[in-house]
Amino acid sequence: MTKYNTFLTIFIISVVAMVVFLIFYMQAIFGVVRTVDEFKGDEPSPFLILNTIFSPQVIISAIILGFSSLTYRILGIVHVAKNKTVKDGEKALWIVGFILMGFVTAIVFLVMAKGRKFVE
Repeated sequence: MTKYNTFLTIFIISVVAMVVFLIFYMQAIFGVVRTVDEFKGDEPSPFLILNTIFSPQVIISAIILGFSSLTYRILGIVHVAKNKTVKDGEKALWIVGFILMGFVTAIVFLVMAKGRKFVE
């Protein structure tokens, strides 16, 4: 059960990081629009625009999102690959699902894991 709880915790961290990233990114986009609007005819410096888009908040939340997303995908793949109750063909589908559609596969995994005795 601890593997499942670890997977769930990291997945929740990833979802929260995604929401925070989207909020900061939208603020950065609106900041660029405001910056361009303030110059009224003159073009703003590209460095000013890049500074607005790639603010520290956006970069830090993107790094946390990337690491947590990669971590829950790896945990899911390892958990499914080591499980003895899952057939080989089904293992392959789970692994491909985690690689190609990690977020959707993680939600399906969380819902199905307890019912199908994936968790110890």
